[in-house]
Amino acid sequence: MNEIYSTDAFEPRELDFLQKFFKSACAERGLNGGSPAAHDLAARIFDLYQRGIREENELQTRLDNRLDS
Repeated sequence: MNEIYSTDAFEPRELDFLQKFFKSACAERGLNGGSPAAHDLAARIFDLYQRGIREENELQTRLDNRLDS
């Protein structure tokens, strides 16, 4: 049986960016990194990033304005 590999994998530099962005976003919101609210935030960040929102300022704007829905 052949394994199917996703082409949506993140590069190490992307993961570094996302981790730094997540930590900053949690700090701004006073969230503990392991809290349910932080998990929801991480999911929104990944969703936006996968939809092509790659600039830090645009990610922040989308999160602040809840334009990700």
